[in-house]
Amino acid sequence: MERARKRYKALSLAVRAGDFDGFVRDYVHPDVEWVPLPGSPDSVAVQRGHAAVKARFAAMLEAIDEPRIEAQEFIDAGDQTVVAVRMSGRGKASGVEVDGRLFQVVTEDHDKLVRVEWYTSRAEALKAVGMTE
Repeated sequence: MERARKRYKALSLAVRAGDFDGFVRDYVHPDVEWVPLPGSPDSVAVQRGHAAVKARFAAMLEAIDEPRIEAQEFIDAGDQTVVAVRMSGRGKASGVEVDGRLFQVVTEDHDKLVRVEWYTSRAEALKAVGMTE
C-alpha cells in the first residue's frame, strides 16, 4: 500500500505540473492497459502503452484549469488495489469549479502499473475485484 500512496502522490504532482513523462516512466509498465470508464466516449476499446496513458491524462485535463487529483482511499484486494480518486479543477471555458470522485482498480507488476480500470462507484470497483461493501 505504501507504494500505491507514493505513486498517487507522484501522480498528483504530475497533474499539477501538466508533465506526465516522469510519472509514466517511473510508475507505469510499458505495456499498461487503460480500461476506460464504462459509458464514456472513449469506452469502445482498452488502450495500451505509455503513449496511450499520456494521451488519456492530457485529454482528461484539456478542459480543466488548476487540475488536481488526490487518492482518498486505498483498499487492498490482493493482487489489485481499489483506489478512490478525487479529481477537481476549474472549467477553462466556463470558469465553473468541477469536483468529482471516481474509482480505479489498479494492478501492478514489479511496482509498475500494468492495468488501470475506471469505475463510477465504490460498489462497482469492489465487485470487479470480487469484494462487497
